[in-house]
This record gives sequence, structure tokens and C-alpha cells, in this order.
Amino acid sequence: MIQAAFPRPDRTVRVPVAGAAGRVTATAIHSPLTIPATDIAARDGFAVVSSETAGAADENPVPLRDPFRVNTGNAIPPGYDAVVMVEEITGRDGAWCTRRAASPGEHIHPAGEEIQSGEMILPAGHLIRPPDIGALLTYGITAIDVRAVKVGLIPTGNEVVPAGEVPGPGEVIESNTAVAAAWLGETGATCTRYPIVHDDPGLLRQAIAKGIRENDLLLISAGSSAGTRDFTASVVADLGEVLVHGIAMKPGKPAIVGRIDGKPVIGMPGYPIAAMTVIRELALPLLARWGFFARYGERLRARLTRTVLSDPGFDEFVFLTVSRASAGDRYIATPLPKGAGTQMTAVRANAYLHVPAGTSSIHDGTEVEVVLTMPRVLIRESQTST
Repeated sequence: MIQAAFPRPDRTVRVPVAGAAGRVTATAIHSPLTIPATDIAARDGFAVVSSETAGAADENPVPLRDPFRVNTGNAIPPGYDAVVMVEEITGRDGAWCTRRAASPGEHIHPAGEEIQSGEMILPAGHLIRPPDIGALLTYGITAIDVRAVKVGLIPTGNEVVPAGEVPGPGEVIESNTAVAAAWLGETGATCTRYPIVHDDPGLLRQAIAKGIRENDLLLISAGSSAGTRDFTASVVADLGEVLVHGIAMKPGKPAIVGRIDGKPVIGMPGYPIAAMTVIRELALPLLARWGFFARYGERLRARLTRTVLSDPGFDEFVFLTVSRASAGDRYIATPLPKGAGTQMTAVRANAYLHVPAGTSSIHDGTEVEVVLTMPRVLIRESQTST
């Protein structure tokens, strides 16, 4: 629903080609050059007039009237239409012969064979890969326009203190917006973390209004629940509209999705694991629809080592530790303890399992599809599997 409700922002930025890997082209890119610019030799040898080599063979070398020595990549002079490889040439300066007849165009790369001026290199909406960078630079392009998006991140709460301070009783260090900035930044989004806003509706209103004005997407950390100091939903409703308050997923149930000035606002719970779930399940899919893609998310099949119990009324996301089984190329998945509060669960996990609504349990030994949160190559072999 959220992806369809918000069209992609019309924002672009010009970046150097050498640093454009992972970005998405804003428009089609066409070559300003013709490559090669002229006919060039495809082999080391001699440029010749092909008709003058007719009848050449090992037992019948044919003298060459005016051969022109070329190396691979050299331009072919006007009037020549083939290259005879040096291995087929006998004689010496002024008396070269060929032991092989050449056909027109043989061992020559014609002008424009690779690309011609005006020909499209990459279409709009293309995810740029390292090989694309080589082609763009070769064809004379050093800077391109890519899609851009600005994401604002607002931390809230009287109990929240900045990183670097020692929290007092009942206080916590603010980390949710740092996690969001790192995660969303990997997609190519430009993220701005704003100062902590205390639990005051007036201050929150000012911060949200500023964040919407300066960004294409706004995430607000904490204040999405139903506590006496949770003002996010009411402020969003006052400035725009609340589309959703409360989602049937765990963790992350209190999440908010709103719209202000046509732009999306996502309120995420203050508990770190719940906030991460909201980022992964709401913010990242929206950015992907806009053309900004998360780095990880490979899927594989793994066998559960423990039974997973779930509330059938919710889509539930369970962190896992996936390892290689000791025999063969199979994988096993160990569910980690549930709970939205402990960040060490996310540190220990390298994958997660989506348990769809309507499912109350998945028994141990069941093979399930899991989503990796790290490269597959880093998964180690289990020390306890049988």
C-alpha cells in the first residue's frame, strides 16, 4: 500500500561516473563518440588490398604490392580493406609475400562496431554496475545524472540522549536514526539526522514541518505508541493525514504511515528491533520502488533447528542464525529469542524468517525460505549440526 501511495520524487543529482556504481540513471545515456572512430586492426600483421591476395597459399605465396605494417588497434589507412596476420607473411622489407588469401574486412574492426555516436549506452532507471562505469568512461562520459532522494530522520523522547553521553537512570542513547541513516544510505539516499526533539507537541510540530520541507521521506523515531507522551500520530494528523496507525506485524506493531504535503511520513517505535523492522519492511521497499535498492536480501532454503511459535493474527519476523550443515551444501537456521528490546539479537543474526499471518507454528526440521542480512559467502559451517 505505501509504495503505491507515493510516486517517486523528481529529484536528480549529477555525479562523477567513477563513483556512480549502485546509483540509478535518471535519464537514458547516449554515446557522444563513435568507437572505434575509424577502421582498426584486429590482429598484428599487414594491411592489404584483399583482391591482391587472391590465390595465396602455403605452396603459392603471393607478393604484396604495398603492404602497411599494423599492430592490433592501429588505424587502417585509406585504400586498405583487410589485415593478413604476421604469421602468414614471408619475405623482407620491399619483398613481402602472403601465404593466405584475405577476404574484405578480415581482421578489421570497422568504425562504429562497438558503438556509434548517439547510440544509447544505458536506459533510464538502470542500476549502474562496475562494468557500466568502464563503458561510460570509454565512450567519453565522465559525469551523469542519477536519481536522488533525501530522507529526514527525527529522534524524539525526553529519555533519549545523544551518543557519547553517559545515560542516567531511565535514559537511553539514541541509535535508531543512526541505524536508519546507515541502512538507507546504502541505497544511495541522502540522509539527514536532526537533533533530538523532546516530548512536546509544539516542538515536534516544528521539527516535522521542517523535515517535510527539506526531504522527500521523513522517519520519526519513537512517539508512535499509545503512551501519554506519544504525540507523533496527532501531530502528523494535524499537519496532513494519518494513513495507518498500527500494523499487524511483530515487531513494529505501533508503526505509523502518514502523508504531509504529498510526502510519506513513517513513525517507528523506539525499541531498536521494532524500529529496524519498520525500516526494513516499510522504508526500504518504498525506496526500492523509487529506484534505490538495499544491498542485501538474498534468499535461501534452510532447515529450522527449533520450532517457531507465532501469533496467527500478525505477520511476524524472526531473527535467525543461519549456518552451513556439516554434510553437503545444506543450511540450517536457529531462531533467536524474540523481543523488540535487545539489539544483540540483531547483532547475532545473519538472516530472518517471515512468518505470515495465519500461521501459529513452524516445526523444527521444516525447510523454510529465509532472507539473509549478510553475504552468503560469510556464512560459516555449523559446529553442532549432524
